[in-house]
Amino acid sequence: MNRRLIVAAGVLLLAGLLAGCGRSGGEAVTTATGTDISTFGLSVFAPGDRPELPVVSGVTVDGGYLDLSSLRGKVVVLNAWASWCEPCKEELPVLVSLATAQQDVVFVGLDVKDQPDEANAMISTYKIPYPSIVDRGASILLTIPTVPPEAVPSTVVIDKQGRVAARVIGTVKPGMLEPVLAAIAAE
Repeated sequence: MNRRLIVAAGVLLLAGLLAGCGRSGGEAVTTATGTDISTFGLSVFAPGDRPELPVVSGVTVDGGYLDLSSLRGKVVVLNAWASWCEPCKEELPVLVSLATAQQDVVFVGLDVKDQPDEANAMISTYKIPYPSIVDRGASILLTIPTVPPEAVPSTVVIDKQGRVAARVIGTVKPGMLEPVLAAIAAE
């Protein structure tokens, strides 16, 4: 094949992928660096297209230790948040309500780039009932497939086999995850 044809095909493929991840509602997404990212919203992945979640483990804000591989066989919602992130504060009431209502789904936070006092204050203020793994350097966040680097807030739904079944880049809205969680739990 000629080089220009290969480059053109690559550009078209990239444009198609970006169009599939386009914006809805014109809402900006706050990232850890304060920049806007162009891929956000809810994406659900077919079972054959789900990437494996890498090892996600670490010390929790309350001093415990959690390894997500110990949760295989359960649907898990992993939410990346930070105390300095205003969209995170907007979505926390939705996530806390879901975590309380969804008895068959495990919720885990990923506290990105926070100091312990700030993280504990956020957990106390919003009454977050689930554990949060500390990710001060955002090194765990960077390993999660389908999530752009430094995308905070971001949420991934992990299926019973430990694969990323869905993701939300940006704020989780009321009613957004319930049908997704029900479908993935029924698999």
